Amino acid sequence: MSSEEERMNRLLMESRMLESTFNELSNRQGMLERMLIESRASLDTIKEIGSAATDEVLVPVGAGVMLRGSPPKADKVLVGIGANVVVEKTRDEAVKILEGRAKNIEENIIAILSQRNQIAQRLEADRRTLQAFIDRQEQEQQPQQGLPR
Repeated sequence: MSSEEERMNRLLMESRMLESTFNELSNRQGMLERMLIESRASLDTIKEIGSAATDEVLVPVGAGVMLRGSPPKADKVLVGIGANVVVEKTRDEAVKILEGRAKNIEENIIAILSQRNQIAQRLEADRRTLQAFIDRQEQEQQPQQGLPR
């Protein structure tokens, strides 16, 4: 095997690894986007429930089913802080925590997008190099096919 073929094989393996990394980053980005949506929805709910003057709320219980209920008190909120630990916070403290989480998630999404863009650029360069190698191989084989035997 020539050194150029070995180089192309290494480039092909690198491309496969980059594609795998790109897909993993895409999955992480999707997960973070879902977390961001959930954080923003929680934030909106906490903000609205304290200011809403209503006698009734709908509580989703799953599978499209909702129960009617009276609005909960919004002066204190239970907030998960990790490792299955929940602490009671004031509404304002909970809002600050959720806003901080949302900001952190947004920063992580931006970092992942940057990494994905770098990988995509590298993959494109690898693909162009591999295509040039394939084109050269095809050109080298064409004159041999036309020779009489």
